[in-house]
Amino acid sequence: MKKSKIYFIAPIIVLVAFYAYYWNFRSQYDEKQAIVVQAEKEKKLEKLKAEAEMRQRAIQDAVDAQKQRKADRIARDEKERKQKEQKENARLEAEKADQEAQKLQRQAEKLEKDVATAKEEITKIEAEKKTSDEELAFLKNYTAAATANQSKLAEVLAKIRAADVAAEKAAAAAAAAAKNK
Repeated sequence: MKKSKIYFIAPIIVLVAFYAYYWNFRSQYDEKQAIVVQAEKEKKLEKLKAEAEMRQRAIQDAVDAQKQRKADRIARDEKERKQKEQKENARLEAEKADQEAQKLQRQAEKLEKDVATAKEEITKIEAEKKTSDEELAFLKNYTAAATANQSKLAEVLAKIRAADVAAEKAAAAAAAAAKNK
């Protein structure tokens, strides 16, 4: 063979071998490319699904956080309302206790005045009792003296009657004697 044929046949053989390899590669390449494209599509779909799921989780977390903040705010407002009510009740109780204390103070003052008045009345009553006791003692002494005087008067009256009777007898005897004379 001539060298010129070799130059021509060798590239054709190499070209045929390359074409066979290319044909084999090309038939598998489309399938491989379809698999790669399908894999990329699946990756993108998975990525989109993951992103959508993450967005959904983020939205759900945001909604849950908002609900939690709302519940916390409601609880805080309720706590503040209860504290305000407790403060108001405590203030009202303090005012009520103060009014009650003032009322009791006024009652105590009134009772002290009543006690002072009662002590004055007791002192007056004791003075009256002392006076009454003195009057009673005087009256007992006076009645005893009057009774004694009454008995003495009765005796004096009896003596006076006896003297009157004796004087009448003496007058009658004197009149009878004067007549007889």
